[in-house]
Amino acid sequence: MIKIRTGKITTTIIHIIIIFFAFFLQTSIFPLMPFFSASPNLLLIITFSYGLLYGESIGLITGFFCGILIDMYYDGIFGSFMLIYSLIGFVNGMLNTSFFEDSVTTSMLLSLSNGFAYNIYIYVVHFLIRRKFNIAYYFQNIMIPNILFTLLVTVFVYKLLYKFNISFKNRRQWT
Repeated sequence: MIKIRTGKITTTIIHIIIIFFAFFLQTSIFPLMPFFSASPNLLLIITFSYGLLYGESIGLITGFFCGILIDMYYDGIFGSFMLIYSLIGFVNGMLNTSFFEDSVTTSMLLSLSNGFAYNIYIYVVHFLIRRKFNIAYYFQNIMIPNILFTLLVTVFVYKLLYKFNISFKNRRQWT
């Protein structure tokens, strides 16, 4: 007889819904809002948050699927977003036991460092290869607004994901 763990299945389904909802917001709703000519990178927040909250394997898997979604949406080198998101998820998952999960400061520092690494990677892979050498323009007009907006949204999104994590941990202890 096969025993199905409904707690894990429910958690996985909710994680998938959260990823698709964030993808929808990031690609369809946020670009229509004229804030700073930038939009928050929700999939980056979810990737590093899941890595920090659940460990490197969940961070890697989340990063892989978030990256594939972005790769399918944008043109360019297929797999480039999958690579950086997977790497970010895995590295932040390795930090799972090193930092306090409930610290807002930790999430802000990770958002800042991951946003910086992500944007440098995007510059190198998507701009520098095409011989667009104006890093000052990219830094001032794309990178800084993106990182700041993502940093601002991280405070709220990370708290929601952390509360979701705690509620499911508590629910699993009672089942």
